[in-house]
Amino acid sequence: QRAIKADPDNAINLGNYADFLENVRHDYDRAEEMYQRAIKADPDNAINLGNYADFLENVRHDYDRAEEMYQRAIKADPDNAINLGNYANFLTNVRRDYDRAEEMYQQAIEANPEYAHGLSNYALLLESVRHDYDRAEEMYERAIEADPNHAYSLRNYARFLQYVRHNYDRAEEMYRRLIEADHGQ
Repeated sequence: QRAIKADPDNAINLGNYADFLENVRHDYDRAEEMYQRAIKADPDNAINLGNYADFLENVRHDYDRAEEMYQRAIKADPDNAINLGNYANFLTNVRRDYDRAEEMYQQAIEANPEYAHGLSNYALLLESVRHDYDRAEEMYERAIEADPNHAYSLRNYARFLQYVRHNYDRAEEMYRRLIEADHGQ
């Protein structure tokens, strides 16, 4: 609050405060006000646009405005893997536009080949929608290679190995790694 008072048009401070209000205080009305102020202060700040899109999607369930913000965020920074991945998730889970989602996942991975969360989400799409189990497994393995302790990827890959591949020994290995990763955090 002091930083914003000292510099009321600093988009980074406004965006950080909006994120705090959303995720810590759960004061969604004030968070939205801060996101809007942040975007007004800097209409091309891809991080604020992406965070506001996520807020609109997951808190407000205003999917049309969320999509608009995702698109603005990607236009502002076409190489931001997190925004690309989040938009791909949106296209998968909300719009059920799997072709566009796959394009966004691929762009996210191209932007950051080490983006474990994006790799794992893309693997889920390949597994559950495309039924392309070989490519799904490749993406799971890339996700774990990118971040060997990424619990989300370990859990998804373990489940895949258990239920799709019926490779119980390898699944058990992934579950053990998951438990270790959870205890290490």
